[in-house]
Amino acid sequence: VAAARTLATRLSQRFGERLPESFGDGLEHLFPTPESLAGADLEPIGLTRARAATVRGVAAALLDGRADLRPERGLDEFVARWVALPGIGPWTAQYIAMRALGHPDAFPAGDLVLRKALADGGATLTEKAAGVRAEGWRPWRAYAVIHLWKDSMRGTT
Repeated sequence: VAAARTLATRLSQRFGERLPESFGDGLEHLFPTPESLAGADLEPIGLTRARAATVRGVAAALLDGRADLRPERGLDEFVARWVALPGIGPWTAQYIAMRALGHPDAFPAGDLVLRKALADGGATLTEKAAGVRAEGWRPWRAYAVIHLWKDSMRGTT
Protein backbone atom coordinates (compact mmCIF):
# COMPACT_ATOMS: atom_id res chain seq x y z
CA VAL A 1 0.00 0.00 0.00
CA ALA A 2 2.84 2.41 0.81
CA ALA A 3 4.48 1.75 -2.56
CA ALA A 4 1.17 2.35 -4.35
CA ARG A 5 0.73 5.66 -2.51
CA THR A 6 4.24 6.70 -3.47
CA LEU A 7 3.65 5.91 -7.14
CA ALA A 8 0.25 7.62 -7.14
CA THR A 9 1.87 10.71 -5.64
CA ARG A 10 4.60 10.67 -8.28
CA LEU A 11 2.04 10.23 -11.06
CA SER A 12 -0.03 13.11 -9.74
CA GLN A 13 2.92 15.43 -9.26
CA ARG A 14 4.38 14.75 -12.69
CA PHE A 15 1.27 14.41 -14.85
CA GLY A 16 -1.62 15.84 -12.83
CA GLU A 17 -2.95 19.38 -12.75
CA ARG A 18 -1.74 21.46 -9.81
CA LEU A 19 -4.51 22.57 -7.44
CA PRO A 20 -4.89 26.26 -6.67
CA GLU A 21 -4.14 25.53 -3.02
CA SER A 22 -2.83 22.54 -1.09
CA PHE A 23 -5.16 20.32 0.89
CA GLY A 24 -2.24 19.32 3.11
CA ASP A 25 -0.39 16.02 3.41
CA GLY A 26 0.96 16.36 -0.12
CA LEU A 27 -2.46 16.74 -1.76
CA GLU A 28 -1.44 19.40 -4.25
CA HIS A 29 -2.34 17.85 -7.61
CA LEU A 30 -5.32 16.21 -9.24
CA PHE A 31 -4.80 12.66 -10.40
CA PRO A 32 -3.80 12.69 -14.08
CA THR A 33 -6.41 12.34 -16.79
CA PRO A 34 -6.36 9.41 -19.22
CA GLU A 35 -5.34 11.90 -21.92
CA SER A 36 -2.20 12.83 -19.97
CA LEU A 37 -1.26 9.20 -19.25
CA ALA A 38 -2.00 7.45 -22.57
CA GLY A 39 1.36 8.41 -24.08
CA ALA A 40 3.29 9.32 -20.93
CA ASP A 41 6.86 8.27 -20.22
CA LEU A 42 6.22 6.55 -16.89
CA GLU A 43 9.37 4.56 -16.27
CA PRO A 44 11.34 7.55 -14.84
CA ILE A 45 8.93 7.81 -11.89
CA GLY A 46 9.66 4.24 -10.84
CA LEU A 47 7.21 2.09 -12.78
CA THR A 48 8.52 -1.05 -14.40
CA ARG A 49 8.18 -1.25 -18.16
CA ALA A 50 5.27 -3.72 -17.79
CA ARG A 51 3.39 -1.57 -15.24
CA ALA A 52 3.97 1.55 -17.31
CA ALA A 53 2.50 -0.25 -20.33
CA THR A 54 -0.51 -1.28 -18.22
CA VAL A 55 -1.13 2.29 -17.05
CA ARG A 56 -0.87 3.60 -20.61
CA GLY A 57 -3.11 0.76 -21.82
CA VAL A 58 -5.77 1.50 -19.20
CA ALA A 59 -5.65 5.19 -20.11
CA ALA A 60 -6.08 4.35 -23.80
CA ALA A 61 -8.94 1.93 -23.01
CA LEU A 62 -10.74 4.61 -20.99
CA LEU A 63 -10.33 7.01 -23.90
CA ASP A 64 -11.57 4.62 -26.59
CA GLY A 65 -14.38 3.08 -24.53
CA ARG A 66 -13.05 -0.45 -24.07
CA ALA A 67 -13.12 0.24 -20.32
CA ASP A 68 -15.06 2.68 -18.20
CA LEU A 69 -15.92 3.48 -14.61
CA ARG A 70 -19.68 3.64 -15.00
CA PRO A 71 -21.31 2.44 -11.77
CA GLU A 72 -24.45 1.24 -13.57
CA ARG A 73 -22.49 -1.49 -15.37
CA GLY A 74 -23.05 -4.91 -13.82
CA LEU A 75 -20.18 -6.47 -11.89
CA ASP A 76 -19.60 -9.39 -14.28
CA GLU A 77 -19.56 -7.15 -17.35
CA PHE A 78 -17.32 -4.61 -15.62
CA VAL A 79 -14.81 -7.28 -14.59
CA ALA A 80 -14.84 -8.91 -18.04
CA ARG A 81 -14.06 -5.59 -19.75
CA TRP A 82 -11.20 -4.81 -17.37
CA VAL A 83 -9.55 -8.25 -17.37
CA ALA A 84 -9.50 -8.08 -21.17
CA LEU A 85 -6.90 -5.33 -20.83
CA PRO A 86 -3.24 -6.43 -20.74
CA GLY A 87 -1.87 -6.33 -17.20
CA ILE A 88 -5.25 -6.29 -15.44
CA GLY A 89 -6.27 -9.43 -13.60
CA PRO A 90 -9.39 -10.44 -11.68
CA TRP A 91 -8.09 -9.10 -8.34
CA THR A 92 -7.49 -5.65 -9.80
CA ALA A 93 -10.83 -5.55 -11.62
CA GLN A 94 -12.72 -6.64 -8.50
CA TYR A 95 -10.80 -4.14 -6.36
CA ILE A 96 -11.64 -1.29 -8.76
CA ALA A 97 -15.30 -2.35 -8.76
CA MET A 98 -15.30 -2.37 -4.97
CA ARG A 99 -13.36 0.82 -4.28
CA ALA A 100 -14.03 3.07 -7.26
CA LEU A 101 -17.58 2.02 -8.06
CA GLY A 102 -18.72 0.98 -4.61
CA HIS A 103 -20.07 -2.27 -6.01
CA PRO A 104 -21.43 -4.15 -2.98
CA ASP A 105 -20.74 -7.64 -4.32
CA ALA A 106 -17.19 -7.16 -5.61
CA PHE A 107 -14.91 -9.82 -4.18
CA PRO A 108 -11.15 -9.89 -4.88
CA ALA A 109 -10.84 -13.60 -4.07
CA GLY A 110 -7.15 -13.69 -4.95
CA ASP A 111 -6.22 -11.27 -2.17
CA LEU A 112 -3.73 -12.96 0.15
CA VAL A 113 -4.82 -11.14 3.32
CA LEU A 114 -8.44 -12.03 2.58
CA ARG A 115 -7.60 -15.69 1.89
CA LYS A 116 -5.65 -15.89 5.17
CA ALA A 117 -8.48 -14.25 7.11
CA LEU A 118 -11.01 -16.70 5.67
CA ALA A 119 -8.82 -19.64 6.69
CA ASP A 120 -9.58 -19.04 10.39
CA GLY A 121 -6.04 -19.89 11.45
CA GLY A 122 -5.68 -22.87 9.12
CA ALA A 123 -3.86 -23.12 5.82
CA THR A 124 -4.43 -20.12 3.55
CA LEU A 125 -7.43 -20.77 1.32
CA THR A 126 -7.08 -20.99 -2.43
CA GLU A 127 -8.74 -18.31 -4.52
CA LYS A 128 -11.45 -20.80 -5.51
CA ALA A 129 -12.07 -21.87 -1.90
CA ALA A 130 -12.31 -18.23 -0.81
CA GLY A 131 -14.92 -17.62 -3.50
CA VAL A 132 -16.92 -20.66 -2.41
CA ARG A 133 -16.76 -19.60 1.24
CA ALA A 134 -18.09 -16.14 0.33
CA GLU A 135 -21.03 -17.30 -1.80
CA GLY A 136 -23.45 -17.03 1.11
CA TRP A 137 -22.58 -13.34 1.52
CA ARG A 138 -23.97 -12.35 -1.89
CA PRO A 139 -24.89 -9.66 -2.82
CA TRP A 140 -22.84 -7.94 -0.08
CA ARG A 141 -19.42 -9.62 -0.33
CA ALA A 142 -17.53 -6.30 -0.59
CA TYR A 143 -18.73 -5.35 2.90
CA ALA A 144 -17.36 -8.62 4.26
CA VAL A 145 -14.03 -7.95 2.51
CA ILE A 146 -13.69 -4.55 4.16
CA HIS A 147 -14.45 -6.02 7.60
CA LEU A 148 -12.03 -8.90 7.11
CA TRP A 149 -9.26 -6.54 5.96
CA LYS A 150 -9.90 -4.23 8.89
CA ASP A 151 -9.87 -7.11 11.36
CA SER A 152 -6.65 -8.44 9.79
CA MET A 153 -4.98 -5.06 10.33
CA ARG A 154 -5.90 -5.31 14.00
CA GLY A 155 -4.75 -8.92 14.15
CA THR A 156 -8.14 -10.12 15.35
CA THR A 157 -9.09 -12.62 12.64
